[in-house]
Amino acid sequence: MRLFWKLFLLQLLAVTAVLAGALMVSRAYSVRGFAEFVEQRERARVEELAERLGDAYEENWDLGEAWDALPAVRRTRRLRPPPPEADAHHGRAVVRRRALRPPLQLQDADGNYLRGERELPPGDALRQPIESDGRIVGYLVRPRRPVHAEEAEFAHQQFRHLARIAPIALLVAAAFAALITALITRPIRRISGGAAALARREFDTRLPEDRRDELGALAADFNRLAAALEGYDARQRQWLSDVAHELRTPLAVLRGEVEAALDGVRPAGTDTLRSLRQEVGRLEALVQDLQFVSQAESGGLRLARASTDLGALARQSGERFRERLKARGFELRIAANPGLTADVDAQRIEQVLANLLENALRHAVPPGPVTLVARTDGERILLSVADTGPGVPADALPRLFDRLYRVEAARTRAGGGSGLGLAICKSIVEAHGGTIEARASSAGGLEVVVELPVGAPSGATGPAQRVAPEGAPT
Repeated sequence: MRLFWKLFLLQLLAVTAVLAGALMVSRAYSVRGFAEFVEQRERARVEELAERLGDAYEENWDLGEAWDALPAVRRTRRLRPPPPEADAHHGRAVVRRRALRPPLQLQDADGNYLRGERELPPGDALRQPIESDGRIVGYLVRPRRPVHAEEAEFAHQQFRHLARIAPIALLVAAAFAALITALITRPIRRISGGAAALARREFDTRLPEDRRDELGALAADFNRLAAALEGYDARQRQWLSDVAHELRTPLAVLRGEVEAALDGVRPAGTDTLRSLRQEVGRLEALVQDLQFVSQAESGGLRLARASTDLGALARQSGERFRERLKARGFELRIAANPGLTADVDAQRIEQVLANLLENALRHAVPPGPVTLVARTDGERILLSVADTGPGVPADALPRLFDRLYRVEAARTRAGGGSGLGLAICKSIVEAHGGTIEARASSAGGLEVVVELPVGAPSGATGPAQRVAPEGAPT
């Protein structure tokens, strides 16, 4: 059964149950209410009669004569109901009788019979005292009022009226149930259709967000999921294209070298084998980098955390690149505050710094300083590497950490590398719970800033004093 009919029938069943319960309760309370109404009227009549008898007793001090002197009392008599008459309209026997007054008995103050009915019907009797000058001079006794057939008839008439209204109420409830069910199932059908479109790889599918309830929130979540899948699909396509492009160059070189050797164009000597080994090394490095990035993104990167002085680690990493940077015409400046202790994998953080310095070495244009900074900023440690140019366009900065992404205008493939260095840095930093960002440096080049959480700091907890870069003017 479809969801529409399930919701519709459930609502209709609920309305039917409520109507049935309302009819039963209404009938029960109709009988009780009618009986209580008649009982209250009879009690008020007896109280009034007792008050009149008390007033009449004060005239002749004889309760029996006071009873006989009241015309209303003399006319009170017990009526017997007429025989049942056939109800021609409904085709069934209905007892028709007048509203009867219960029989009354007059007693003196000691409970002896004076006037009225000599024998009252069996059951609990109700005694209404007759007072004169503040003392009880007698009682009016009446039996409890039994339930008569007219009361049941009244309740039955009320039930028939409600039963006539019930079908109309059910029709109205069915109309509202259909409307409510349609309002609920329409957005569900939209979401179902959108999910089917995503299954067909139509990731540009979006749902209208025209509701502010839970279904509207579900539609918004669906749109965010579709956007994420669309971006993931685009990145995967770009990833496959970039991998194919990166593998094409070394494979083409290898094939050319082998074909040249086979055709006798180039002798298969030491130089040829050395060239082949170099291309194989590039392929091996690319495969290793791809495996590392894949392992890091899948959460399989294991970190050997230990308390590490990041200031000393940054200084050591910079010193390893000093001679290479100097050979290309760069001046290395290191500003590393002491005592920057954090729980990190020292080998992985050193790999990050090495990749950033290698990136500056390959793509920056000398002369100009390359600055390595390690300092604290509140509850985090900042590591940054900055060069003097030529820099990266602003729209390309967010994509520098994508796998195999290159800015062709400023950082061509002639510089070497697999194009995965910054992606590897991002994976390592995020595995440590930090962030990495690329931005324009103050010198006009590129600055890459790494933020790592502080772990088990040693020494003073306040901000560390800045250290001037080595070789910088003071």
